[in-house]
Amino acid sequence: MIHILKGGCGTRHPSSYRMSRPEGVPNYVLLIVKTPGEFMINNNFYLVSPGNAIILAPFTSSFYGNPKGDYIDDWLHFELADDSIFDRNEIPKNIPFSIGNAEIFTFFIRQILWEKSYTPPQFMSKNIEALFSVLINHLSVACHNINNQKSNHRFENELQQLRLELQNSIAEKHTIEEYAKKLGVSPSYFQHLYTSFFNISFQKDLIQMRIEHAKYILTTTDLTLGQIAEICGYSNEVHFYRQFKQITGLTPSKYRKKESTY
Repeated sequence: MIHILKGGCGTRHPSSYRMSRPEGVPNYVLLIVKTPGEFMINNNFYLVSPGNAIILAPFTSSFYGNPKGDYIDDWLHFELADDSIFDRNEIPKNIPFSIGNAEIFTFFIRQILWEKSYTPPQFMSKNIEALFSVLINHLSVACHNINNQKSNHRFENELQQLRLELQNSIAEKHTIEEYAKKLGVSPSYFQHLYTSFFNISFQKDLIQMRIEHAKYILTTTDLTLGQIAEICGYSNEVHFYRQFKQITGLTPSKYRKKESTY
């Protein structure tokens, strides 16, 4: 059971700001650090870079700010009925740790605060519990990925967003040049980035997405092969037929007959 006390997203403080809690507070505090910061936690000093999280346990002495400029963070004060959740998920307390893309944590904190403010009481607690559980899971994944190069990839967020966009628009024509421009890199470097991050080339990934989508449509609709080819981004049925058979070993018609649930 979690009780949300208060929180904020993108809270900005000037360089003169310095949080001072010699005795801490009687609840947990989650900080998602968005700018450089200097932290003194239980007499331990940390220089913290953007993209780090800190979970301060109750009654933890803490002092922090950014004397070289504005200090910005997302923050959440909360109480837990079972505080072993952090140990079970191997999430450290009172120590900064890298989380990579901070925006996903911002999303969950903002949504939790929205639920607290606007959701009817009969749904609020369950919604907050669910969101907080997912937030904890993401913090746990971030901790386990600290030594994973992908989790610290400069283009991690952009590549993930681009791939989601690709998955949701496979009927459209997509080119390496188009996506390289969105990332602000050369086409050759984009291909290198994509392959190194997803362990598959851009073109092969797009083909696999199209064939997987075609397999689903074949087995769940009575659309013609020409209609399915168009939905999956093929300009003609022959090209679709060839690629489908090359990857699955079956023609679209034989695959439909073998696997169809329609």
